[in-house]
Amino acid sequence: MKITKKLAADLIFVLQICLALISGGSQFLRLLTTSQGVNVSWLASWLTFLLINLALTIRAHRSRPSRVTLQTVLTYGAWSLVIAADLGALLWMGRELWGLTDKVTVGMVGPGVALVCFWAWRRGLGLIDPMVNAGFAMCFIGLPQLTLAYKIFYVGGAGLAGAMLLAGHIGICTRLGQLYFAIKEAGWDRHRLAAALSELANETTWLLVTAAWLVG
Repeated sequence: MKITKKLAADLIFVLQICLALISGGSQFLRLLTTSQGVNVSWLASWLTFLLINLALTIRAHRSRPSRVTLQTVLTYGAWSLVIAADLGALLWMGRELWGLTDKVTVGMVGPGVALVCFWAWRRGLGLIDPMVNAGFAMCFIGLPQLTLAYKIFYVGGAGLAGAMLLAGHIGICTRLGQLYFAIKEAGWDRHRLAAALSELANETTWLLVTAAWLVG
């Protein structure tokens, strides 16, 4: 990798760690005062999405180790830790732990995961296949964010920190940048492609959440 691209990849990695701290930290503090609009199922699903992509990037790094692929692993690890902390804060405060929106979320994610399993079975793919994992990740990030946007639109989004919204968009785009650099450095890999597809679904639905937050 050329020195300029290496420097760009390093800067993206540092930015990702900063964004994870800003996003997770601001949301943690917000949840200590209010959880309006925030679902426990959303944070739990988001954490699941991050852990799936963490596993994908770990397997990608093991298949073709490189500096950038390691940075990608550390990035997903950092985001997983801060979202786990946010989920812990919500559970600790004990506000609106389970409601109608959570039931709807589970009612959508469950069949979605089942559909992905059926698709994998028809194609003879195992449950750890990268494309199957991408399908799982899309279910755990896309569907919960649709119900989150709906809830914020109707009840308000005071429980969602504005810094988290902005950091989320920048974080998704720069993670896609990390995956791009990883592909440029280590070549195409189905694990990296799967992670990229899930991040595209993440950004699409996060835009809807942002629109609902701005309107609400």
